[in-house]
Amino acid sequence: MLNYFVIFDYNFKELSMNSRQMRRQVIKIAMSIKEMTKMDIAKALDWSYPTTLKKIKNPSTLSVDDAEKLCDLIDLDIVKFIKPF
Repeated sequence: MLNYFVIFDYNFKELSMNSRQMRRQVIKIAMSIKEMTKMDIAKALDWSYPTTLKKIKNPSTLSVDDAEKLCDLIDLDIVKFIKPF
């Protein structure tokens, strides 16, 4: 599991990002580390590509089940992901 608090050396709150933006950044960085594209995510999770784009753009709308599947796929800790920043 990637611990995204270790990945980043800076405080998100100092960057004036809201929780949705922070989660989106965490997803993008984890995808980059895993060398996965949005299409890879869509295929692996059996989501349509437009649905995948929507879920990554606004991760706060993910169901718990979808968030868990996504976190498992890109090696994020689900508890830390859903916990408010």
